[in-house]
Amino acid sequence: MWLRLGCLIFLICVAVPGYAETEAAVQWTKQIRDRLMANRRYPLEARKLAGSAVVGFVLDRSGTLVSSWLKESTGSAILDAEALAMVDRARPFPAAPPETDDLTFFLPVIFSTQRPPTPLDPIKEAEIRKQDAAIREENSAINARLRSLCRRC
Repeated sequence: MWLRLGCLIFLICVAVPGYAETEAAVQWTKQIRDRLMANRRYPLEARKLAGSAVVGFVLDRSGTLVSSWLKESTGSAILDAEALAMVDRARPFPAAPPETDDLTFFLPVIFSTQRPPTPLDPIKEAEIRKQDAAIREENSAINARLRSLCRRC
């Protein structure tokens, strides 16, 4: 439960080279992001704490984690340690495609105590809208009857 309440947004920003990234590089970056997302946690001992950190890390061509560091702190040692531990748990990363030059990543990590909004199923949303319209129509009819009764008083 706390895992889902934990880190809301994970983004990986890769320094953009002077040329367009190839499809292989885009897929590689997506694989790294997915691996990090699968290893996110919200520490139970930090239940009421919130904050955002930025973690930097460097990979070698084989996908081995060379180093990681905290670029920006959350202000909480527990949350900072968890942000770094997430990168460590995500090892091993996939090997880099040959055309990738920059192997340095910066990962914004946001810890929040609020549950993210869950999107509604489109069918369920349509059903709720129909029910809402029916209730509004019924309320209008009741209000019209009440207004007509009060005029006769």
